[in-house]
Amino acid sequence: MEERNLRNDLNVAGMSQTAGGNFHRVSIDGMAKVNGNLDCTSMNVNGTLKMHGALSSESATINGMCTLNGPLISSRVRVDGLTTINGDLRSPELEVNGKCTVRGRVDGERIDIGGVIDIEGDVQCESLNVQGNIKISGFLNAGTVEIRLHTSSSAREIGGERIDIRRKEQTGFWKSIGLGGTPSFKTSLIEGDEIVLEDTEADIVRGSKVHIGRGCNIRLVEYSGELEVDPDAKVGSSQRI
Repeated sequence: MEERNLRNDLNVAGMSQTAGGNFHRVSIDGMAKVNGNLDCTSMNVNGTLKMHGALSSESATINGMCTLNGPLISSRVRVDGLTTINGDLRSPELEVNGKCTVRGRVDGERIDIGGVIDIEGDVQCESLNVQGNIKISGFLNAGTVEIRLHTSSSAREIGGERIDIRRKEQTGFWKSIGLGGTPSFKTSLIEGDEIVLEDTEADIVRGSKVHIGRGCNIRLVEYSGELEVDPDAKVGSSQRI
């Protein structure tokens, strides 16, 4: 931390190209291209940034547009604009209120999604809270998962202690854009201790305490404790394990 504070700042207001390097504060208000790795205390992008290299920062805030061809490692990442990461993302705190695409895996502790995120790899975290739209092509492993469905979301498989997926009536932004289809979630497998589902399509749901709510279509439910099935849900078969 002290060593980083002694570094020079990098401020881009117009158009600039750099080979990367080590900086204290990095602020992009114009258009910047970075050809190399970048290590800094803080990164703030209000303009446009295109990087060919790895980004390591204590905090990264994207309000504009950012394309990163490499991994991102940061103590805190916030995306309010448009970000594409062609690599892995590792951050204890990830907050997305804009749109983020990660063409790798995501490792974190707390992930909050109020916008749109598309992750091509696996996701590992302590807690995932989604109030927007999420698509995970890989496996989601989290302590707690809470998803409030505004549009069509999905994950290949989900594993966790407490999994809560329910519909949220569309208001404000999501109602105004009318995109993404009806509120729904699709996955092949959900496995956890406590599971509460609505508007979810899955091949297998396996847990201790399981509630299958309205709009669900589940082929097989396996449970060791309690099972509740809403009359407005379809369950092919269920068995106690």
